[in-house]
Amino acid sequence: MEKFNKIKTMVLTVDGNKVVAASPDVLTNQRRLGRRHTLEIYNNSDIAVLFGGEDVTLESGMPILPNESRMFPVDDPEAIYLIAEKPADVVIAEYCV
Repeated sequence: MEKFNKIKTMVLTVDGNKVVAASPDVLTNQRRLGRRHTLEIYNNSDIAVLFGGEDVTLESGMPILPNESRMFPVDDPEAIYLIAEKPADVVIAEYCV
């Protein structure tokens, strides 16, 4: 993994409405964090959380199983979306340079 200067973590609740996997700081382009180069998503719930692009659905999403994490090398704040059948908490970590 590329070296990072800052890390931003937050809990995000995912449900039947897709949500972008990014903190408000990254979405509003606040440069104090720097450029995000890696996104890590940890599923802290008891059901699968599904990820995909902006067109993700419950049928098309790829699963992140309970207590698993996935890392994505991405700097576009709106590259990864999440959805779940019922409310589920995930922890996102944004590694910034």
